[in-house]
Amino acid sequence: MSPATEHRRHRRVPIAYQVKLVADDRIIAYPQAVNLSLGGILLKGRDRLPVGTQCGVAILMSPGEPGGHVVARGTVVRNDERGMAIAFSRALDASSEAALRQLIETLGGEAAGGPCPLWETGSE
Repeated sequence: MSPATEHRRHRRVPIAYQVKLVADDRIIAYPQAVNLSLGGILLKGRDRLPVGTQCGVAILMSPGEPGGHVVARGTVVRNDERGMAIAFSRALDASSEAALRQLIETLGGEAAGGPCPLWETGSE
């Protein structure tokens, strides 16, 4: 059997910031994420949301860091032994998109210039 082919559109970088999810009138805090890209985030922890759940995602950076936090909407796309994967699904406000790009570049990723093609407006 051949290894799985990688189909990601965005490079992932390790991240150690606290993340909070808001879904169904619940707030779930994760001490840190596993990795992050312009397309989504991977979280590890006991509290998991079902696949298909829409949620708010807040990445909380250290006090004094530029941007302070990143806020996005996402959908849980996978739950397995690696963690819970959330794909970003809505356009970020300008300051959150800039903070996300800066964070990924700082952590060693490649954030392409221009608008993020991944945030497609779906019918919700």
